[in-house]
Amino acid sequence: MTETGTAVAMAAMQFQRGDPDAAADLLGPVLAAEPDNLRALVLMTHAQLARKEPVLAYEVALRAVEVAPDSAEALGALSRALTGLDRHDEAIEVAQRATRLEPDNAYRHNRLAWALLGDGRRAVEAEQAARLAVQLDPNEADFRITYAMVMKQLDYTDRARQALRDALAIEPDNAVAQHELATLDVVHRNPFALGRLARGASGLAGALRSDPRQQASRFMLDVALRRFLVYTAVLLAVLAYVGWRMTEFSVSGARLLAGGSALVTMGFAAYFVARLDRSLRTYLMSVLTTGRQRIAAIGFALCLLLLLSATVAPAGWLAWLLGAAALGGFAVRLLTVSATNAHVRAAGVGAPVDRVTVVLWWVIISCMVAAILLQIGTTDAAWWFSVAALTLVAAALVCLAVIVRRRRARREAFRGIRR
Repeated sequence: MTETGTAVAMAAMQFQRGDPDAAADLLGPVLAAEPDNLRALVLMTHAQLARKEPVLAYEVALRAVEVAPDSAEALGALSRALTGLDRHDEAIEVAQRATRLEPDNAYRHNRLAWALLGDGRRAVEAEQAARLAVQLDPNEADFRITYAMVMKQLDYTDRARQALRDALAIEPDNAVAQHELATLDVVHRNPFALGRLARGASGLAGALRSDPRQQASRFMLDVALRRFLVYTAVLLAVLAYVGWRMTEFSVSGARLLAGGSALVTMGFAAYFVARLDRSLRTYLMSVLTTGRQRIAAIGFALCLLLLLSATVAPAGWLAWLLGAAALGGFAVRLLTVSATNAHVRAAGVGAPVDRVTVVLWWVIISCMVAAILLQIGTTDAAWWFSVAALTLVAAALVCLAVIVRRRRARREAFRGIRR
């Protein structure tokens, strides 16, 4: 092997080990001596993309295509660079040219699937490309992961989960598959599926053990633990609110609800924590004692103390204690969400606004205010707040109907393509 060939081989080895900087350093002298070395140009493109330098990657990939305009490998590299620059239409066109040159090469169809996914509006077409890549090479875990990402974008969570399991059956230590499978467990919307949330957290920890450089796994692990804290705060607030309402009818019933609220909330938390390993429990404690979440944790402890105090306090104190615990629980929930969003923004990720959730929370707050006003006898004000609450409920239902309709339309389009 020539000296140039040895340098390129070493660069490829460094790139596979996850060190694109070392790969780029080795390829620089090669391209200075041989600017038309196609293999070095393609590898440099991938290295620059891994270094988050899409402009440099594009320039190198463009040179590779100029050197070999009929090279599917060069076209694939250029398509990746165009995706990195958010020039999705061009990325798709170049990837399609590569598939026409090598229609039996699974990697070309896999690249096309990612180019279509990058566009964000052509997930159905991406499904066809990803499925063909899997059919051409069923023993490649990366193609299964691509198919899972397409299914995830199409809201076919079960199919995405199965594809990721298939990828792990091929490569049990694949950190990307572990991360994505765990993420599906974390982002579910059922607040009572704590076992699934704990499984997701454990899966993310496993992904970190497989690849400690996976910052996305570390980020999602924080999100999973904070989501558990939000669910716990909401449960405490709702149960305390029910107990507060009970004070109008039965003092003994309110006491029972106060004690039950504390026990149920602590049991809810214990159920989740018991499913975490020791290292994750330690990490959860670090989350609880960091930044705004420390204030939320103190507030949560005070709310539990108020509930326990309500079981033995004089009857005249019950409404105040339970009402304060309910409002405190909602405050802890809002503070935890604020801390979570701050953590998301600190990681450089935009925190999307879930408008439906915002509307529903306004409904809850309006209902609580209306109930309080009704309690003190301000009937007219309570009536107006009730009307506002009903209006917000109607708005929430409209939002939900729009979301369901859009998802249904996407699924119907997907079924039409599959037929």
